[in-house]
Order: sequence, then structure tokens, then C-alpha cells
Amino acid sequence: MDRFDTAPASLDIPLALPPAPADPARAGFPLIASLAPVAGAIGLWAITGSLFSLMFAALGPLVAIASMVDARRSARRQRRRGADDRRRRLIELSAEIRERHDLERRAAWHRSPSSRRVLEQAEHSAWRDGPPPPIVLGRGAVASSLRVDGAPIDSTDRELLLGAGRLDDAPVLAAAGSGIGFAGELQLARAAARACVVQFAHHAHPRGFTVAGPVQRDGDPWAWLHHLPHAGGRGRAGLVVIDRPAGSPQTDEPESAVVAIARIPSELPPGLGAIVMLEGPDRAILRRQGTAADAPMVPVLVGAAESESWARSAAAAAERAGFGNRSRALPSRVRLDELRSPGGDGADRSTLAAVVGIAADDALELDLARSGPHALVAGTTGSGKSEFLLAWIVALAGAHPPSLVSFLLVDFKGGAAFEPVRRLPHVTGIVTDLDESEAERAVLSLRAELTHRETVLAAAGARDIAALDHRVELPRLVIVIDEFQAMIERFPELGAVVGDIAARGRSLGVHLVLASQRPNGVVREQVTANCAIRVSLRVLQRSDSEAVVGTPEASEIPSSAPGRGVIDRGDGIPVLFQSAIAVRELIDEVTATSGSRRARRTWLDPLPTRIAPDAVAELVTDAEPEAAGQRAGTVNDRPAIGDDALSFDGLSFGVVDEPERQRRSAARWSPLRDGALLVLGAPGSGRSTALTAVENAVENATESAAESLAGGDDVPSTTLRLDGPRSAVWDALAGAQAAVRGGAVVPTLVVIDDLDMRFRAWPEEYRHAASAMVESLIREGRARGLAVAASAVQPTALGAGLRDAFGSRLLLRHATRTDLVQAGGRGELWRGTAPSGSGQWHGHRLQVVDAARRSFGAAPPVLPLELRPDTPYTVVTTAPRAAAATIAAAGRAPILLTAGGEVAVRAALAASSPDAPPPVIVGDGDAWASSWSLSATLREDAVTVVHGSLIEFRSLVRTRELPPLLDDTSQCWVIHPVTGVQRAIWPVAPGG
Repeated sequence: MDRFDTAPASLDIPLALPPAPADPARAGFPLIASLAPVAGAIGLWAITGSLFSLMFAALGPLVAIASMVDARRSARRQRRRGADDRRRRLIELSAEIRERHDLERRAAWHRSPSSRRVLEQAEHSAWRDGPPPPIVLGRGAVASSLRVDGAPIDSTDRELLLGAGRLDDAPVLAAAGSGIGFAGELQLARAAARACVVQFAHHAHPRGFTVAGPVQRDGDPWAWLHHLPHAGGRGRAGLVVIDRPAGSPQTDEPESAVVAIARIPSELPPGLGAIVMLEGPDRAILRRQGTAADAPMVPVLVGAAESESWARSAAAAAERAGFGNRSRALPSRVRLDELRSPGGDGADRSTLAAVVGIAADDALELDLARSGPHALVAGTTGSGKSEFLLAWIVALAGAHPPSLVSFLLVDFKGGAAFEPVRRLPHVTGIVTDLDESEAERAVLSLRAELTHRETVLAAAGARDIAALDHRVELPRLVIVIDEFQAMIERFPELGAVVGDIAARGRSLGVHLVLASQRPNGVVREQVTANCAIRVSLRVLQRSDSEAVVGTPEASEIPSSAPGRGVIDRGDGIPVLFQSAIAVRELIDEVTATSGSRRARRTWLDPLPTRIAPDAVAELVTDAEPEAAGQRAGTVNDRPAIGDDALSFDGLSFGVVDEPERQRRSAARWSPLRDGALLVLGAPGSGRSTALTAVENAVENATESAAESLAGGDDVPSTTLRLDGPRSAVWDALAGAQAAVRGGAVVPTLVVIDDLDMRFRAWPEEYRHAASAMVESLIREGRARGLAVAASAVQPTALGAGLRDAFGSRLLLRHATRTDLVQAGGRGELWRGTAPSGSGQWHGHRLQVVDAARRSFGAAPPVLPLELRPDTPYTVVTTAPRAAAATIAAAGRAPILLTAGGEVAVRAALAASSPDAPPPVIVGDGDAWASSWSLSATLREDAVTVVHGSLIEFRSLVRTRELPPLLDDTSQCWVIHPVTGVQRAIWPVAPGG
């Protein structure tokens, strides 16, 4: 018996009959056991001489007989257990056969649905280009693919094997190409033949197969065939219905399959592969060519009315899919302004209807809200995909105001595709190719938009956006992503956000339009399950077309027809269409008629690379109204000026991007809350500009306070910038520390640029002392209203104590991502090409304002050393003879002190006349150290000059305190007995 069905893969696992139980081995005669008692009895008699012991010899035959009886009893019991076990295994095998038959039967009916199922379940046509599958004639017994191995041993086994090889109530199949005949009462025969024709038309593609019947006349039972989309073709393989009582067939098709009807089998055409002899509505006999046995079956019957209804619906589906005569007349170019627009009252939130092209039946209207909520668009290069997206956007904008719909456009082809619609008030932003930091910004912005919409709906008590009151401003958001595949390949994390939008977008009013050249395998199943609208313009692979719209038609569109595609509008029916084109004039008209009020921004543009101080108000969004009116370099609270330091909070020095809140805010540093500020960044990253912005903020605050409190009088600067020669830096540090510890007026802000390099060239003791003073200013000055802002390239060069004293960090561009992370920044915000002033503040991207540095005047000059004629001098120098010559050139007579030469100096002093000028004694550190008595005598009256290092200074001045720092060897220390240590320029100047 021919089999046209194929068993499921799970049925290929063979079963086996249980083996027959083996017969127990026949037990032999126990000869040894029988002779052993006899031998024992004889031995016992020989030892004891007792005849009574010979009685034990009788035990031998008794043991032999007992052993034989027990062996036979065990064999019977073993055979009985084997038979019971085999019966149990046969029962289990029968149950397994039934279960597998059920599985095979379901698979067969699923693989080969009958005409009745096609009609009753209104299944869409499964048209394909290849030959149609075998036709289901009815239900009956067919050969099963189930295999049971093993040899039968009885009739039960043979019956089980026969049952395993037969599948009851299965589809009985026959190939249409071999010809099928139906014989019997004409009404029954025609009903069975109609079932065959419906199945053939359900699978055979109208473009490749025809169906022809008898010549149409009044009362023709086959007139319904002319409603099929397969009717009217020529020169194609098809199906021919031969009904002799109804007339001759109207066809000259070559290689046509035949379905014939007659009253008796002998009236059927010869050569038919299968003949069904109908004996009643539920009984028929199937006779196959080449087989002797007839097979009973229950035929499938279809009425004339239901077959005609199905034929009409199939014709309509063919027209929608572009296979009908009208579909072939689609225009090659359609202007969007030539198509009708859907009507609406302008306030209906429940629809996003828009006409985007033309189909066979009428203008093609899509509704993302009612048929979506999302759409998937496929199309290769040159297919017109971008033009279709533009037409859809313009059609939506023309049909719905910005208060009802807005667009976020993402283009991974460079951004040129959406440029024509940038001016539409509906467009909230156009995003081009993203870098890694912008990808994270996109994730945060989209999630923030979902959160915002949930909040609005919850506050309004609405379940979804359609139920929202029209007075609440919340337009639907359509996110159009062109080249979605490229975006997901570069940034897989965006796939999770897209999946979240796909799952929650319907109720929140967020819709996705995902366009890609090959969506198959790129778009997640979670997303595609919610993309009811499917569009496929021309694609290169059949699999891509079938994956998107369920038909290979899009892969067969010629390259000369851009804009031609196949669309599933959400009803599961693919339709051939021609996309409209949005011309420039229409875009301008829609832009003009949509009003000037733009839709709410859901995606803010990245921060600019340069921000002028007066441009902050334009960049800060309305989400932070208190900041929108401020210019950079101001404070949030009104400062006050008095005897104490300026008190302030909230210095604004830049703009912060907060995508998770969908806003930009002013970057503020609050010294009272944040502590000292450390600006870190690579060379050229804008560290000095950032400090200048903070410095200007304090100065602006001071000027604002002066204007309001002092009537415009000039107020001295409250900023101390440690800049200039190192002597000036040292004096400023020492003065600020003394003011903090002494209760004097302190500066409001101390600014130190390049803190990690500022003290590197200083002598070691001064370097450590300066770092300690900076740390003390940070820790002790905060209570006095003094703030410190510094910058550095390498924070590790500052030392742990000083580095930890800074309470906040402004992180600008770093050389590597690792450097940024080690400095405490977020690695995902790193950009190697970030412009100057770009960085992160409190975990958000920031752009510092481009502030101009103010001039606060130069440090007081260092005066030359002047030797007064009426004052004695003691000079400590590393080169005494050269110093003596310099002093002599200045008009004074020096006395040279050498090691151990104190006596000679005292003698010279004693020999000088009373009218001579006071002495100028010059020596090196060793000479003065050995002449401690002389130095002690002169210290109270003489002015000491030290030209050298700290070694020379401490050789004459017995103290561990550091004198003022000298810039270089051209300066010296001058120690007055009353005024203390001062700085002067060497060489000396003549006294006056």
C-alpha cells in the first residue's frame, strides 16, 4: 500500500517484541547425592559393626527422588513467571503503540489538513510555487511508519504486529497529478470532487497553477470554479475537472492533473491513479492503480455553497496579495498628496491612521495604534525603504497634530534620510550614529520616557493613553529606527530597551517602527511578537521575505520597481502595494499647517562642544525653571558681604546632561555641601577653564551682592589665585593660613591650578610645607567660609592626605578609560575625542562654560637689597669672597670671616675708628657656625643677610621655621631684628 505521509522523527525509534521466555534446563539424575549416603552407611557399619547403621543407605534413593521432584517444580514456577512477565511487557508495548499511533495521527492531520478543516477554520491559503502536496480523500486505515522488531511466537504477537503497522482514522492521501476519479451518486461524487479542488487551490499558487472545469452553462455545478484566482490562466500546469454529465472541460492546459466524476467506475477516464467509489456519505471504497486490494474509507464532502464562498475569499486574498488581475495594475509612482487622508476630529488618541500608499483595492491605510502597536520594515538597498518611512512620517504628521503624535528618528546611515522632516514640529529629535557614551544616553532617555508616561497615566487614573483626557498633554511617540540591525550589532544593550518598549508600548503610547535590510535573526522574538504590522519591500532572499510577511513575494520584486512591497496590515494577510512619495512641497505644507508649537522633547541633543556664559539659559531645559534664568557664574542664594567671608552656595560653572530625567541642568558646586573641588583631566582637557568658571562665579556673586547692598561701590576680589612666581605663591599660601588660624578676613575661594606640578620644583622642605598648608586650608578653612578649588593631571602625585581632603571631583577628559575609572569616574562616559571642557560631574556628562579669566593684578615686586650706611650687617653666603667684592662695589668695606677667624675679626673691629661706618662682616655657613659668640653679639643690632640655601640661613639664624621662599639664587633673605625676615634681590644696591 502506497504511503504519502511521513512519520514524525520521534516515531523512528524502533520498538521490539519481548523475547519468548526460555525453557529451564532439564535437571540431571543426582548420582553423587544418591551414592553418598550408601557409602557413608557402609563406612559406619565397618567401624561400628552395627547392622542398624546400614539403614542409612536407604537415604540415597530418597534424596535422588526428592531432588528430581524439586527440580521439576522449580522449572514450572520459572516458566510461569516468564510467561507473566512477557504478558506484562506485551501490555506495555500495546499502550506504547497506541500512544505513538495517536502522535502519528495528529502529525499526519496537521501535515495534511482536509478540505473540511480549511473551510471550517477559515485558514488562509498556503500558496507555494512548488507542486501541491497530496490531496486528502478522506479518513481511514493507512500504513503506519511505526516499527516493531522481533519475531512473533503466537497469534497474539502476530495480531499486535499487524495492528502496529496499521494507522486507523488517518488521512487517506492521493497525488493529484496521477489523476483521481469519483464514482457513485452524482451529488456525492461532486461533493467529494469539490473537496479535492478546494485542497488543490488551497496549496497551489495562482501564479503557477490553474483550475478549469466544464463549460459554464445554466445550473452548472462547477460555476464556482470561475471565482477562484486560479481561473482564466493559460499555458500553466493546473487541475482539470471532468464531469461528463455536466459537460466537457474548458481547458487546453498541458500536464494538467485530473479530477473526474461519473456514476460508475467504467465511465471514468482511463489511467487514473486512484478511484473512489462512494457508497454513501460516510462510506467509500478506494481503489489504487496497481493494487488488488480495495480500502474502505470515510470520504470528505464539501457543499456547493461553501465552496463558492471559499473561492470568493481566496480571490479577494489573491487581489490583496497582488496575484489578481487588478494587482498587476499598481502604478510605479504615487505621490502622497494625491491620496486621500483619513478623517478625524484632531483629538482622538485612539488612532494613528495614515495613508502611506496604494494597494490593489484602494489607498493603503495603516493604523499603528489599532493594528500595531509596532511595525517591522524590511528592504534592501535601493528598495525605497527610506522613502517609505518618510512618507509614513509625513502622512502621520499631516493627519495628526503634534499634541497627538511625535517622532523620535534614529538613523544609522549618517542621518541624511530624515533631514527632509527635521523641521516638522512633531519631530522631537534626530539621532545619527551613536558612540558608546551616546548609546548609554539613549538607553537612559528612552527608559525615562517610559517612566514619565507611566507617571502621567497614573496621575490621571487612566489605564492606557487612549483613555487619557484630551486636556492632558501626552502625544503618542513613534520611534523610527532605520538600520536597526546596525544599531543592535554595535550596541546590544539597546536591544533590551527596545524589547521593553515593545512589551509596554501599547498602553503607554510608544510605538516602534524598526527598519532593516534583513530583520530575520536580528529582531528579538519578544519584539517581533508585538510587531503586527509587517512591511517588506524588495529583499534579496526568499527566507527574509517569508520571515517578515510570510510569503516569498517580496524577494521576487524587480529592482526596477522601488517602493513596491508586500505588507501585512496586522490582519495576517499579505498585500502587494506601492509606497507613496512625500515631495518637498507637501512636507513644507504639513510643516506650515501643523502650527509653531513643537512636541515635547523626549530626546535632547548632546551638549555642545562650547558653551558661552550667556548661553546657559538656552541650554538648561524647562524641567528646572529655577536654573533657566541664571547665567553661568552665579549662585543660587543671594550672597552677603560683611566683615566675615562671603557666604555662598550653588556656584554654577557649566551644564549637566541628565538623560534619565530628560533634561539639562546647571552644574553647581556647593562648597558648603560638596567640600573642596579637585578638577582632574589630561593636558588640554580644560582644567584651567573650569577653575576660571568657578572663579568667575564667585566674582559675579560678589559683584551682585555689592550692587544690591553697597549701591554699586567696588568690592575687592574675594578670590585668591595661587599663580605667578613661587615666592608669591608661598606668600599667598602662608597669608591665607595665617588668616584662617588668626581669625582675620579670609578669601572666599583659593584657586590652585596644576596642584600636582605646582610645588614639584620647590626645595623639599618647602614642597612638603606647601602641601601641608593647602591641606590645612581645605580642612580648617571650611569652617571660616574658605573654599579651595584645584586642578591636577595625576591625583596620585598629591599624596593620600591632600588627595582625600578634597570632597568632590570634576572629571574632565582623561587619556585612557582606565585613568578615568581610577580617578573615580564612570568608564562608560569616557570619550577619547571629548572636547575641552567636557567631562562628568556627579556621574553625569557635563560641559564647562568657556569662561574668560579675569586679571587681578600682579604680586608686589621684590626690592633690591640696600645696605644702609648706618647699619651693621652680617652676611652669610656660599661664596664669601665674591659677596665681599659685590659689597665693596656697593660702597661698603666688608670684613671677611673665615672658619676659626673670629679673633681676627674682633681685632679688626677693635682697630676701626669710632667714626667709621658700621661693619659688614661676610662669611660662609661654616665660618659663622664656628664663630657663634661673634654672631650672638651682632644678632641684636646687626641686620643679617643670607644669600644661599636653608643651610646658610640656619647656620646663623637658630630656628626651624621656614623663611619666605626665594624664587632663585638672585634673591636673598634680609633679617631685621625688629621686622623679621624679608625677601630682597641680590646683588646689593648702594645705600642712600
